[in-house]
Amino acid sequence: MAEETGQEIGKEGQHSPLAVKIGVIVTIIASIASLITTGVATLFGAMVADDQLDQSRQVAEEKERAQAGLISYWVDLQHDGRARLHLMNRSPDPISNVHMTFAVPLPAEGNPDLEEVLFALSMPSVPPCSDMTFTTGDMTYTVDEPLVKGKFIPLLQNEKVGKIFPKAWEPLPPIKAFAADFNDRDGVRWRRTRGLLSRDPGDLRAKRGRYVGFVQVVSPQNLPSCGR
Repeated sequence: MAEETGQEIGKEGQHSPLAVKIGVIVTIIASIASLITTGVATLFGAMVADDQLDQSRQVAEEKERAQAGLISYWVDLQHDGRARLHLMNRSPDPISNVHMTFAVPLPAEGNPDLEEVLFALSMPSVPPCSDMTFTTGDMTYTVDEPLVKGKFIPLLQNEKVGKIFPKAWEPLPPIKAFAADFNDRDGVRWRRTRGLLSRDPGDLRAKRGRYVGFVQVVSPQNLPSCGR
């Protein structure tokens, strides 16, 4: 009896081949599900990290451009129709090592070829919250000046060089603004052109021409609002 009982117990303790296969399949499925869950979590974590990195870069770029974005360079007309060139610093910090290029076409009378007076102006700095405004009344020009052609010329201190632009000229000469380069408060170099702002643009070149322009020192005008 004892042996028969032992044999019956042994048979009951054995697993059928089908049960073994089902157990293996369940284990494999559970492992695959675990791998999928881990992979999805890893992928999601990587996507979140990339998104956070992109946001950090965007914030850093916006912070870096914050001051430079408040520097503008453009031309408008006064009530009498005369052109006026602006270099405006709407930030609460100065900009430095300023280089500007622009041109004033000579009026047609007596100049059938409509040659341009080329200006390459340098300024050590522009104060915060200020507008530097230039008109043809602040400008003079000379012809064939080899010593200054292709060079940036500082503002003149109470001295007249060359010819003036007569107020009686018709039509009134416009001003064509090309570019303004400057260093921001952190020493980063920027270039402002017609609505565009570029970082580290390389050296701004002064155009060479027959007529070279000079500009008198002007006083910066304080802006009523600043920083926006």
